[in-house]
Amino acid sequence: MTRSLTFSPTSCDRGLLEGLIDTVPACWKGSPLDRPWSLRDFAASGIDALGGDLPLPLLLLRESALSHNIAKMAHFAAEQDVLLAPHSKTTMSPELIARQIEAGCWAVTAATPSQVQTLRRLGVQRILIANELAERAQIRWLAAELERDPDLELLCLVDSTAGVALLDRELQAAHAPRPVNVLLEVGVRDGRAGVRTLAAARAVAADAQAAPALDLVGVECFEGLAMDPSRIAETIAEVDDQLAAVHEIAEQLHRDGLLRSRLVSAGGSAFFDRVLARFPRPEWQVALRSGCYVSQDGGFYQQASPLAGRGADSSPLRDALELWGVVLSSPQPGVVVVGAGKRDAPFDVSPPRPVAWRSADGTRGGELVDAKVVRLNDQHATIVLAADRGAGGRAHGSDAGESGPSVGNLVRFAISHPCGAFDRWRVIPLVDDDHVVIGAAHTAF
Repeated sequence: MTRSLTFSPTSCDRGLLEGLIDTVPACWKGSPLDRPWSLRDFAASGIDALGGDLPLPLLLLRESALSHNIAKMAHFAAEQDVLLAPHSKTTMSPELIARQIEAGCWAVTAATPSQVQTLRRLGVQRILIANELAERAQIRWLAAELERDPDLELLCLVDSTAGVALLDRELQAAHAPRPVNVLLEVGVRDGRAGVRTLAAARAVAADAQAAPALDLVGVECFEGLAMDPSRIAETIAEVDDQLAAVHEIAEQLHRDGLLRSRLVSAGGSAFFDRVLARFPRPEWQVALRSGCYVSQDGGFYQQASPLAGRGADSSPLRDALELWGVVLSSPQPGVVVVGAGKRDAPFDVSPPRPVAWRSADGTRGGELVDAKVVRLNDQHATIVLAADRGAGGRAHGSDAGESGPSVGNLVRFAISHPCGAFDRWRVIPLVDDDHVVIGAAHTAF
């Protein structure tokens, strides 16, 4: 049975959230020390997140920034006439994914079988698998899902004649009730997956078009491989070159009659504006897979996103993530060691950046200007404070008359690359601007 690709918003079943997680064990980072709580009770607890009931280190989500970001990206997609298919791998949090869907998503993106399973447990009805499928068990499970749910729409990627043959064979063997929509992935030399030439693209597209269990509906690429904050201008030029090559292949495949629709999926969280510049609407139907916008960050994406540092918007995306740790030691003048490290924050792009401090009771504190993490261990961050802070001196940017962070004080960090933050935490409190817990998000990595 063939069914046309549709462009209406997708949906989920928020009622299923209740069954995804019940108890938040006391041993989880981010949860109270005293006893297990239900996620609902924890979310409604009204705890002061920094008041001592929640052990440090602690990752928090600021609700005001989170809500702003979700609404901002939904408005951008509507204004630009593009489809939004946010990548679930950023958060893998059913609570946050449900909020993104409810703001108006065409699909939700996944990369692995376990991510697809989590989305299905949430009742997501349109899933873009931004990956090739090459595992027999995975393909057959997806075929069973299609049989179980007549309303489920799946899309995945192909980039080789061997991959097309494998996918088609396994779907037919599993008696998939309808063809799976596929996108031809176009890559670049020394990049990730994807065909490299027009000749290879034509061969794969022709095989996909002829495969009974597949329906070739468009092309796909990923332009966000480079994440170096020091060379954003050069990266944009490279991205534009890559997208020009993808556009040329897509146009030629369409002229050859090998694409059933002019759908292109691309767009990470840093350079999605370049995708829109290359593929104008309504000539092309563009599905953006940006994921990090939901929380943004205080590092790479703060600089690189066209809706933040690289743009001129009067209301940019906001950093919703806060990592807090306690000062454990001050082993030498101008140096403090904080109890937060590689197990708590991403460091693949850059280490966490210390931005502020406060006393444990919240009565003293201030900004940390020019402070820097010089060593990051599993559970420790060694911070050199600003050069103008000597032993016993003042922390640059702190309130007048207050000394800087010392043993027992708390330090707040901004992080770079939220994908690597969420997967280090099972439960993340949502807080208001006074750090009172008003909700909670759990993750399912």
